Amino acid sequence: MSEKSYQQLIQRVQRKIGSPRAQSENCAEIQRQPEDSADAWARMLSELGTVENVTLITIDDTAEHVRVRWNPLESMS
Repeated sequence: MSEKSYQQLIQRVQRKIGSPRAQSENCAEIQRQPEDSADAWARMLSELGTVENVTLITIDDTAEHVRVRWNPLESMS
């Protein structure tokens, strides 16, 4: 896994989470793309899973389609 491809994955996920709709719903769905290596995807999910007040909900059996939820009120306290 190249660091560049990992950074591209992170940027894509950050754009999705930062979108107006995701921000208003405190929720975003992310999906692994063909260009995302399995290692990069697993690393990103692992890192996201350590963020306080963030919940990851897998939508499929392979964890390649995931709903990310967060609670902004808890993170402010």
